[in-house]
Amino acid sequence: MTHLYSFGGLRVRSSIELPGLVPADEAESGWAGELDLNVAVGSPVPHDSVSYEWRNGYRLRLGEKDGRWLVRSRLDGSFLINRDGRAMTMVAATMPPDPAAIEVLLRRVLTRVSMLQGAIGVHAASLEHSGGGTLLIGRSGAGKSTLCASLSVHRGWQILGDDTALLWGSRAAMLGAGAKSVCLWPESRDGLGLSLDESVPLESGTGKRRSSVEAGDPPPLVPLRALIFLDRRSDIAEPRLERLDVAAAMALIVPQIVHFNPSGASVDERIRAVSGLREVLQNHPAWRLVYPSDYAALPRVEALLRPLLANGAVAPNAP
Repeated sequence: MTHLYSFGGLRVRSSIELPGLVPADEAESGWAGELDLNVAVGSPVPHDSVSYEWRNGYRLRLGEKDGRWLVRSRLDGSFLINRDGRAMTMVAATMPPDPAAIEVLLRRVLTRVSMLQGAIGVHAASLEHSGGGTLLIGRSGAGKSTLCASLSVHRGWQILGDDTALLWGSRAAMLGAGAKSVCLWPESRDGLGLSLDESVPLESGTGKRRSSVEAGDPPPLVPLRALIFLDRRSDIAEPRLERLDVAAAMALIVPQIVHFNPSGASVDERIRAVSGLREVLQNHPAWRLVYPSDYAALPRVEALLRPLLANGAVAPNAP
């Protein structure tokens, strides 16, 4: 049996169920790409060569095996990916695969497969409101997931992703929707008053916990309306938006690019991502959101952002 899902603008045909992904329909159109995912039982697949290793979290290792990309982590699961990103085989020790292996697939591997098909990955949260999408961009600890979760409880806001955002196109960029969950640090969960019973710890070992989001299913792609760079401070009382020019926004977004292959051999990938994001910023407004670190201020942040998404360009108190 084949299961159909939506992830990041791709229609995924999977040989197993993938809890937490948005279901898709064969008759739907408007996809940015297609992925055939086959899952098999077997031993860990060894790399022929290794290109790059991430030394934190899941400790992903990217390399090659028999002409295909191979991604592995410190957890179970070997992910063999065709060079064009249109087909992938997941080799797991058990069937169904261990939840930790599925977590790596959903949070790290699928995003990178999308990049092979032309998406630009940005370390950002993303949401939809009034038919348009926005990126919440910032360094680790800037409050992306916290603000994302806070907005999602207000009417009209829907989470598209809380970790890596996938952009397709540049002049009229589209945002791909991801898994229906949000991952929070303990202090953020407590600050938002969320129940510990309704979350599960991530296998990455960071201390974050994943909570499901109760919302409708978003469309595969949503038009980008704004990019918002987060500046969370303890010394201000009221949130404000500051319009950024292209140069200032580029300086902030380039460090947040997520690469399929971060090694020195991926020059073409880097050039494509940087040039694509420059065109995105030339055609979509970017703002700095300066807001209080106090959780009680988050409803005022929501009230400030809502007209920005509704109008697509101008916020009421922006210079």
